[in-house]
Amino acid sequence: MPNYIDKDPVRKENTLEMRDRSLANAEATLINEVLRETGWNLKRAARRLKIARGTLYSKIKKHNIRRPTMPALL
Repeated sequence: MPNYIDKDPVRKENTLEMRDRSLANAEATLINEVLRETGWNLKRAARRLKIARGTLYSKIKKHNIRRPTMPALL
């Protein structure tokens, strides 16, 4: 294999079990994971996913992804 081709381009922590998942489910799962890991910082999440922030907004809407609610503090 030529040196300019990365032998393992996918980071292992972001790989998904694809056996029983559709592409849409895999995409939604990955977006959810990255949003959680970045504390819902959309700019950082989009950069990490290597997509435009506007595209991330569209995908969040498409997959009906909701930010988790914070428990009420007493």
